Order: sequence, then C-alpha cells, then structure tokens
Amino acid sequence: MQKQTTQTEETPVPSLPCPNCQENILATGFYNYCIESVGLREDNRTDVIEGQIYMDHDESGHETGDHECQTDAYCAACNKLLPWPLYAIRALEGCSISEAHEEIDNLLAELKDQPDAEPNGPPGNDPPKGEAHANA
Repeated sequence: MQKQTTQTEETPVPSLPCPNCQENILATGFYNYCIESVGLREDNRTDVIEGQIYMDHDESGHETGDHECQTDAYCAACNKLLPWPLYAIRALEGCSISEAHEEIDNLLAELKDQPDAEPNGPPGNDPPKGEAHANA
C-alpha cells in the first residue's frame, strides 16, 4: 500500500494596509525601536611594540540585561508612523484567519475616529522618554 500525502495549501497573509503607502504591513513588515542594556566582559591586554604601549581587548559574554520596546510602529515599506500601537498589531499573532480579519476590520475602523498620529518618541539614536514604551 502506498501512503497518501496531503498537500497543505498555503494561505496568504491577511491584509492590513499602511494608511500612508497602502502596502500590506503584515506581508512587507513593520518595525519599532527598543532600548536595550547589554552587559559583556572585556579581556584587556597590553603589548609593548618598539617602545610604545598598545592596548587591545576582546569582548565576550554579551547578555541583555533589560529590553523595552516603544509602542510606536512604523511601516517597513515607507518608514512612516503607523496609527496603531505595536501591541495592537502584535495582538494578531495566534489568531485564526477569520479572527484576524475581524481584528483588522476593527483596526481600520479606528482610523476614521482617530486624528493624525504623532510618534511618542524620536526614532533613531535618541531614547524614548516618559511612559511611552512597553515591554515586549
């Protein structure tokens, strides 16, 4: 007897369009900024070469001590701020496709009731301030 194999049909990712560029952020991606504290060990050594002192070091044992994410989410396609907080988009994780479509409809409905979004902290090297970030 021959084993029957069942092929699973790949389901496309539901669409949550970026209000700025209309790209599906669930397919093209979105990003956020985080603040992270990292601890590591530096083993230093000293050499004398032609009468000059030179120092160098090796780093090891990188460990994250603290990690906090901003709630602002940005579209990976156009780099614009999205109107939904990071946790609202990430809440889609684990949803069935039908549940995800319902949640996406709710997120899109919020756009009608919402003024233009402002970031809660500058992206890039400047750390966010205040209570504007949540643990991820």
